[in-house]
Order: sequence, then structure tokens, then C-alpha cells
Amino acid sequence: MKKIFFPLIILSLALIFSCKKEDLDPEYPFTIVVKTYDDSISVANVNVEVFTPVQGNTVDMLGITDQNGKVSFTYDQNAVLLIRATRGANPFAYMGCADIRLEPNERVTKTVYLEVYDPNVPGCVYSP
Repeated sequence: MKKIFFPLIILSLALIFSCKKEDLDPEYPFTIVVKTYDDSISVANVNVEVFTPVQGNTVDMLGITDQNGKVSFTYDQNAVLLIRATRGANPFAYMGCADIRLEPNERVTKTVYLEVYDPNVPGCVYSP
């Protein structure tokens, strides 16, 4: 009897304590840091747009970086999003682009580097 009872107790305790409660409604927080490409200085007052490049796009978040060159967002789904940071009026003086993969309940930080915008090369040049 003891040979069966003791292992059953150990097994049941292991199962009870190994279970994790699954978050059914996770948040996907992320922070964008904007820096200059040449010297990696954080840049304030940069327009940051977060979007998906698909037809029927429903993701369109806008923000402006603070004095530390940061802007934060929260999304409600797992996604890979594109980031475009611009400074200046259209045509932009500076532009930088990157992509970001969101993680549930974990703040993801992505740095976008601004470069001088060349109107002869429209669109984004993605930096690592």
C-alpha cells in the first residue's frame, strides 16, 4: 500500500504546483526609442507611426517621442508591426524604419535610427 500511496502523493503535488494559469487576455506593451544613425543620440519630438503594411490595415498608432527619445504603446494582439519615425514636414528631413515583434505581457523595446531622407528613394530604409 505504501509503495503505491507515496508515489501518488508526490505525483499529485508535482502536477498541482507545475500548472500555470494562462492569461487569456494578455497585453502587448512596447517602447520605441528613436536615435540618430550617425552618433546614436536620442531624438525628441519625432513623429512615430506604427502600422501593418497590408490592405485593410486596422493598426495605426501615432505618437511623438519624449525628451528621452522614447514613445510607448500597448496593443491587444500578437503581431509583427512596422515602425516609421519621421522628422520635418513632407518631404521629411529625416526618416527611419524598423519592425517589431510583440510578446505577451512583456515590454519589448526597439530602437529606430533616423537618417537623412532622400526624396529620390521613396519609402523606408530598414535598419537592424
